[in-house]
Amino acid sequence: MTLCELEKNIDVKFPKRFHEIYETGAMEWLEVGKEKFNENRDFYLNSPKAFLMLSGDCEPTFFEDIPEYIGVLNELLDWRKKDEDEELDEKYRLIPFAMNGGGDFYCFLYEKGVDEPKVIMYVHDCYDEPDIIGNDFDEFLYMMMLSCVANAVDDDDFSELEGEQWENNLGYLTDEYRSKIQTTDRNKLADMYWAFDFDEAEIFN
Repeated sequence: MTLCELEKNIDVKFPKRFHEIYETGAMEWLEVGKEKFNENRDFYLNSPKAFLMLSGDCEPTFFEDIPEYIGVLNELLDWRKKDEDEELDEKYRLIPFAMNGGGDFYCFLYEKGVDEPKVIMYVHDCYDEPDIIGNDFDEFLYMMMLSCVANAVDDDDFSELEGEQWENNLGYLTDEYRSKIQTTDRNKLADMYWAFDFDEAEIFN
């Protein structure tokens, strides 16, 4: 499923930066789907240009699976309404596009009248207000690259941060964010990530 087909399917426009990265061919592994990916697993895992094929806290979702995950998220929202009498404000829309290792959704938070969505984390087993992981997709990418550095520091294994795949993913960041990562000590970057205090998205009534 191509990005264009996905957007038509779910009637939404993904962020400008997402499209720019997609046009480089870096998201080929997301559009081929699970079956073809598994048939050519080594090729996609080792592709130097692969988008976020890294050991950070983000697992992008195959495009073909996103409509299904929208359904799963809607079920979670229904349970929230039943259990907490809270429902998503009608001016917002959530589109899951990735997950963390715990099965929680990274979602684009669309707001009526706002061109570019924020990125939030919707925790599947918690009714706290979702954290805003990025005020736009650029900031979200920066946070995910920081998470890769933090994991490397924790594991004392920096091999991933020295390869072509890492350098290409750094290239998807804005100049400002890329410079921060390239010029700051790795231990300090890890401390910054683990100490980050995310704002909450007040999106429920």
